[in-house]
Amino acid sequence: MSQLDESPTSAGRVDPDVDGDLDGDLDGDLDGDLDGDLDGAFAHGIAALAVDAPAADTGTADPADPPDPAEPADPVPTSWVDPVADAATARAEEDAQIQADLAASRRPVRDTRGRKRTEWRQTERARRYAARRSVRFPIFTRSIVLWMIIFAVAGLTFGASGAYWWAQFNTEVTKLREDTRDFQEQALNAQQAIDSERNAALTQIREANKPLAGFLSEALIVQLAKNFETKVYFVETLDERGERMVGTAFAVASDKNETMLVTSLNTVRASTIEPAPGISLKKGADVVPATLWATDPLHDLALLRVERGDIPVMEWAGDDTQQRLLGARVFAVGGLGGNGAALVPGLVFDVSGAGIRHTVPIDMDFQGGPIINAEGKVVAVSSMVYEPGFFATSQTKFAPFVGSVCDPEGGVLSCGGGKKKKDQRTVTPPAIVTTTTTTPP
Repeated sequence: MSQLDESPTSAGRVDPDVDGDLDGDLDGDLDGDLDGDLDGAFAHGIAALAVDAPAADTGTADPADPPDPAEPADPVPTSWVDPVADAATARAEEDAQIQADLAASRRPVRDTRGRKRTEWRQTERARRYAARRSVRFPIFTRSIVLWMIIFAVAGLTFGASGAYWWAQFNTEVTKLREDTRDFQEQALNAQQAIDSERNAALTQIREANKPLAGFLSEALIVQLAKNFETKVYFVETLDERGERMVGTAFAVASDKNETMLVTSLNTVRASTIEPAPGISLKKGADVVPATLWATDPLHDLALLRVERGDIPVMEWAGDDTQQRLLGARVFAVGGLGGNGAALVPGLVFDVSGAGIRHTVPIDMDFQGGPIINAEGKVVAVSSMVYEPGFFATSQTKFAPFVGSVCDPEGGVLSCGGGKKKKDQRTVTPPAIVTTTTTTPP
């Protein structure tokens, strides 16, 4: 069977070229067959006429024809018949019979040809219709199915590929987030470990360099005298003999209207009697008059009051720091200098309940000024005459702790509990304090 016969019947359309070729082939075959059939039928009809026609006048008979049955003899005419007319009549009848037989023999041929052509047309029409159905519909159907399969496979392929890459993307993102989270934690832990090790190393370095810390920082701290310019003042007055007396004072309490400053009692001792010389605080060309407010002869301390507020107050070191000054480098601050202040280094070689003993050279202009440690905090007050051992010294000096300013038994300033409280102070001037200011002679 051909491919056309094997194809399933379905709705569709045949290519016009194929249809035209089929029509041409079929028409050619039909014409050839019909011509052959007609020629054969015509020859057959002629042969039949020749068989059915009576033999010629030759008087010979076809040996293949069977003998005619016996026919009754013609009756003897009772009357005379014209033989010529009778022969003409017989010949006319014979010709008519031949024409009738010939017409009869041709009619079936024409009928057979028309019938065959009709049957062939019907058969060919049915065959063409079946061919069209068997060719068009299976190809169209298979094309649709094929494209559907192609699209389905492509869709599945793209879907599977997209799902795979989406899963890969999510996996990579999740992994990246986990790695980033771990990295941040690790970085934080590493930073903490580094900070801890650095602090430990710095602590070890500080402990190892404590004996040298003062020497290493002397040059730097001395160069920082400018930072104390507004915190210390140069004190100028007269002594009991009317000679010039100088020193340094630093603020311990201040508000918007007034300030309390500490200095050495040795500097302003003449102001404790009448007539008292005037006390002036100087900073360059700026001169501020001061009043003696309280004194502490035991620790060589005096408290001055000025009607000027918001003077910077220096920070005090704690009591525990003051007790651990042995071997530490300290610096005496003076209120006179090209930078508005001056610093002199020294070493603490003794610490007792009465104060410290140090190697800082204290000149007259430094007495009453603060003594600071390497951190810039006040630990003691400079003095030229403070002698807790009741003997005079020449190369070394004694200095009372800065906490002596708030000593409950004789301090010049009530600080509430014996410790520095800059914002909580109650000043009670002793009886020996002169509250008037006199003009030096």
